[in-house]
Amino acid sequence: MKEGANMNAYQFETTCTMKEYNHKKWWIDSKLIRNIVIHAENMQAALKEYQTIVNDNYGISISNNALRNKSPMYIDLKTGETKQIGYVITGKTDFNDDYRRWVTQYIDLWVTVNILHEADFN
Repeated sequence: MKEGANMNAYQFETTCTMKEYNHKKWWIDSKLIRNIVIHAENMQAALKEYQTIVNDNYGISISNNALRNKSPMYIDLKTGETKQIGYVITGKTDFNDDYRRWVTQYIDLWVTVNILHEADFN
């Protein structure tokens, strides 16, 4: 996607984890997905591009339904309030089991989204 006057730069920092119910049997590299910077008009367009990049490059599938059903991810502030910093998105990927078969397992993608601004060096 080309940069333009109405574009923002979104940085997606992803931590991959197994779902709670299968984290003792399976393991995934938490930093499997590298940081991704996407230029888009809005968060919705950036998330769609993120979905495409992850699906095409990381062996993880994020369905349209998973994107629609993402959960907000929050941090606690010192003031006692909370602030949304990203989303938890369900993905799925294949693992090789003890019998050398491929088994599809669901994972959580903990995605922190930063909006980047260009520095003014003048």
